[in-house]
Amino acid sequence: MSLFRQILVLVFLTGMAYGGYVAYGRLMQNPSVANDNARHRSHTTPVEVATAKTQEITNTVEAVGTTHALKSIEIQAEAAGLVKSIHFTAGKHVKKGDVLVELDSDIQRADVAEAKAALKQAQLQLERAKTLRASNIMAKSTVDQLVASEAAAQATLAKAEQHLADRTIMAPFDGMVGMNRVDAGARITDKTIITTLDDISSIEIEFSVTERMFGSTRHGQKVEATTAAYPHRTFVGTISQIDSRIDPVSRSFKVRALVPNADGALRPGMFMHVSVVLNATEALVVPEEAVIASASSSYVYVVDKGRAERRNVTIGRREPGIAEVLTGLAPATKVVTRGVGKLRDGAAVEVVEATAAAKP
Repeated sequence: MSLFRQILVLVFLTGMAYGGYVAYGRLMQNPSVANDNARHRSHTTPVEVATAKTQEITNTVEAVGTTHALKSIEIQAEAAGLVKSIHFTAGKHVKKGDVLVELDSDIQRADVAEAKAALKQAQLQLERAKTLRASNIMAKSTVDQLVASEAAAQATLAKAEQHLADRTIMAPFDGMVGMNRVDAGARITDKTIITTLDDISSIEIEFSVTERMFGSTRHGQKVEATTAAYPHRTFVGTISQIDSRIDPVSRSFKVRALVPNADGALRPGMFMHVSVVLNATEALVVPEEAVIASASSSYVYVVDKGRAERRNVTIGRREPGIAEVLTGLAPATKVVTRGVGKLRDGAAVEVVEATAAAKP
């Protein structure tokens, strides 16, 4: 290449280098709006916020308990004998006075007939004695003796009729009978358990509560109970009985709650998880995820004019997903719920809409 051409190439490269330098200088001195927005976004933290609001919050006590029938007995015979017939089916509802079991009663029927005949004879003798006494033919002492004989005959008849009635076993109240423990033809005594009878129109749940709650537990307080047998159902009742003593070993006292059971879903002996609502008050609450706990205090970030401001707060009761704020916040304050890990006091923030997964 000739010297002239080399000079031309050198001039051309020098011009290009100078033009690039000038362009770069102008670019640095006059940044575009797009670059401003990019730098602004790089120093702004996107956050999600929620509003501090006032709502009812409850003070509850958790416990476990066991169900009991409103009334529950074991059916037994009043006398020994042979089971003649059984008139109930396990798990069925019976009414008061329904016949459950009949025992053999031939001897008792004969005793009743004999007692009736003896009473009739005593009454006839007394009537004749009274007629003779009216004519002064019979002594008054004889009439008195016959009056006593008639009374004794009436008592003997009443006793025989009661023995006969004892051979028929009836339901003493409305309820559900259990499984039969004897069969027709079996010989039983007055100590033999024939079946059980439970009144389950309402169910009592017995559970223990720690002694520190003794002063807060009252009759009529609301109780919510769940059981594994019905995982998606909550049974609601009220406290009906509170024990007068506190166990010195467990430092707890017994409580019974009465739960309506019209459909018979609950049965005696079931394990229940119980929540007792001691009281309900209005409180200022925020989402639990907005609260940051430190070694000495708790705080939240609030959004004020596009900036994050740290506020120390005092936290009270907690419920799933929310926390009560006792001091440090006013109602309707916007608090940061997501993005708090990247914030510092005074940092610029950009409020974004909550994601679908974060929305309640």
